[in-house]
This record gives sequence, structure tokens and C-alpha cells, in this order.
Amino acid sequence: MEVNEKEAIKNNLVFERTGIKYYFCNNNCKEIFTAKKFQKQNKFNDRIPWIIGITLTVVAIWAVINDFMIAYMGIYFIVFSIAKISDLKGFVKAFSKYDVIAKRINVYALLYPEIEFILGIIYLIGVFYFNEVVIIIAAWITLLIMGIGSIGITKNLLSKNQVKCACLGTKIKIPLTKFTLIENIIMVIMAAIIIFA
Repeated sequence: MEVNEKEAIKNNLVFERTGIKYYFCNNNCKEIFTAKKFQKQNKFNDRIPWIIGITLTVVAIWAVINDFMIAYMGIYFIVFSIAKISDLKGFVKAFSKYDVIAKRINVYALLYPEIEFILGIIYLIGVFYFNEVVIIIAAWITLLIMGIGSIGITKNLLSKNQVKCACLGTKIKIPLTKFTLIENIIMVIMAAIIIFA
């Protein structure tokens, strides 16, 4: 069907996505089209947390089994902190919606990515220049911040409040899910292994 572009523009029957303009003859066609587009996109977006969560869980288990745990923790913290720092303002806003401490103390949300980055550096340095005391201190800090983070995530999941996960910053838009909680719990377990093993 041929659509008059000028009429479509005049009647606000244009939909633009990723630089492509779609013109429609009536509002019903536009609504059906956009609903299908977003439905497909949402199905993919619903899978992203599962893919990331399963991947991180499998790699974490592999790291523990193959004595690669401390290096994994270092890489994990550095990668995730860089993602958070890339949009610090957005991260602070998103993180403050579900973290127990960040809700009350905004400075904590500002410092959180830097804390993760420093922990990552400590763990990676610990792999090469093993200093048991420094690694145990880092593990206690990890246990504390990830444990408290798990409480906030659990409270939010139980309230069924739909918020975006700030774990990868805000440029990658994924919802807060059970896998976010599992990732935190895995880090708590790894820190406990370092401290108590």
C-alpha cells in the first residue's frame, strides 16, 4: 500500500527507530506496528539478564574449581566498575532506587564504583604478589558491600518494584532480577571462602 509521506507527517503517523522512518496511513496501523516492534525487542531484553547471569554463574563456578577465584573477582570488579563509572550520574540514580545504603547516603552511591575498582585491583595484584592480609581485608569489604547489596536487591524483588539494574551501569538497560541477586551471593560466597578457608 502506498502511503503519502506528507499526509503521514501532518497527521503524526510517522514512527522512527534507529534512523529508519516508517509512514502509516492511519493510527491503527501505526499502533499495531509499534506494538509488534517493541514486543520483539522486549522478548530479547528479557533474555539479556538470563544470558549474563548464567554466564557469570558458570564462569564463577569454573573459577572456584580451577583455583582462579581471586583473579575472577578482580576482573569482575574492574569490568563492572568501569561500566558504572561510564555513566556515574545515571548509576547513582539507578543504584539509589534499590540499595539499602545508597537510598540514605548518596555519597555511598558515588563511591561504590570506585570501591569496586579498588577491590578489583587488590584482587588482581593479590594473584601475582600474594599478600594474605590485604586479600582478606578486601574479602571482608566484598562480603560487607555485596551482602548489604543482596539485602537491597531481595527487598526490591519481593516488593515486585520494577527497576533497572545498575550492576552494568545504566548504558546497558537490564532489569533487576534474581540473577542480580545470584551474582551478589556468588561474590559473597567467594569472599567467605577467602576469609574462612
